[in-house]
Amino acid sequence: MPPVTCYICGRDFGTKSVGIHLPSCKKKWEAEQEKLPRKERRPVPTAPQDFDKVVKGEVKGKDLAKINQKAFDEHNESALESCQFCGRTFKPQALASHHRACTEEKPMVKNKGPGHASQLKAKVNYPKLKSKGSTKNLSAKQEKKTTNKSKEEP
Repeated sequence: MPPVTCYICGRDFGTKSVGIHLPSCKKKWEAEQEKLPRKERRPVPTAPQDFDKVVKGEVKGKDLAKINQKAFDEHNESALESCQFCGRTFKPQALASHHRACTEEKPMVKNKGPGHASQLKAKVNYPKLKSKGSTKNLSAKQEKKTTNKSKEEP
């Protein structure tokens, strides 16, 4: 059985566990929002349509995958905040620390080209390994057999 994505925190749970998880996740969300100034508080994210059926275990297969995607999108839209300079999304506490490094003058935008590890890997040339069933090895063995037979025949 595939996992169920929580629309509040974005984590995956089993179909039986998600019903137990949701009340505590809502309480945690509300407790975190209480710590913030009133202007910055956000309401609890809304559940996707038919999420109550998922909690009851009535939805399976492709329908469950669609609802999981909706739950994940809801989490990304309501729980995460995007950086005004690079557009990446973060939880509020992580966004504050991200802003120390990402500024308007130097946004942390990913390079379009290959990464550093890929560039280094491209420079390395490993020797090709001979496989046990390669045709070169077979032809060499066949030549030895025919030369041995020809020596024995006269």
